[in-house]
Amino acid sequence: MWKEFLSSIGIGGAEVDTILAKKEWKQGEKAEGKVIIKGGPSEQPVESIILTLSHHYEQVNPDSDFSHRIQDLKELVLPIERNIQPEEEISIPFSIELDSNHPVTEGDHKTFLKTTAVIGQGLDPSDEDEVIILSQV
Repeated sequence: MWKEFLSSIGIGGAEVDTILAKKEWKQGEKAEGKVIIKGGPSEQPVESIILTLSHHYEQVNPDSDFSHRIQDLKELVLPIERNIQPEEEISIPFSIELDSNHPVTEGDHKTFLKTTAVIGQGLDPSDEDEVIILSQV
């Protein structure tokens, strides 16, 4: 019971790691990879995996003290709806299409892929990886 409680508050619970097939992608390509979920010391229900592509950039705004901006560009939800057993490791392949006008990585413009495992009645483990976007040309 103690293990289940700790897992539900995010201590020793399931972990998520996203592995991209490559680090650099061109605008309009399909970014492919796999999500690895590793179970903690107790069984946990995994409802889904959410992959979010976001554009991070700097923009000065006179009405704000903050110049860092994040714009979510695309979201992919992979339904899992299964329990992950203690220490079990599962691999879920994915592909997410980049728009042909996706912002290119340069200077303060960066793209990140955030992966979140939705855990019923617990903290949702996440992972974030930088994705380098190159021009189509």
